[in-house]
Amino acid sequence: MKILGVDWGEKRIGLAIAEGSLAEPLGVVDSVEKLLEIAKKEGVERIVLGLPEGRHEKKVKELGRRLEKELGVEVVLRGEVLSTETALKVAIEVGRGKKARRALDALAAAILLQEYLDEVSV
Repeated sequence: MKILGVDWGEKRIGLAIAEGSLAEPLGVVDSVEKLLEIAKKEGVERIVLGLPEGRHEKKVKELGRRLEKELGVEVVLRGEVLSTETALKVAIEVGRGKKARRALDALAAAILLQEYLDEVSV
């Protein structure tokens, strides 16, 4: 089963993909339309969507409903507290330069997706 991990942000949307038990960063898009296009192209069967706390929570829940409706796939909402901070820590630990760290949203999506995969495989 192909699963898409999504780390939503106002400016960028980080994407990760898994077909099996390992999540990998897929890239970053700047619109929901591009997210929909990639999800269709990849043939994803489930989406794991990071759910922030606070003012964006309602907007992300609406996005989840839209993705379910337009793609006909299950959307799993997961708390994403500290996913970007964790991604930054990982990027620094593996020696990524500042330019490479700009793609943190995709790494955050991969971390979010990997946590989900680790939980459901137990």
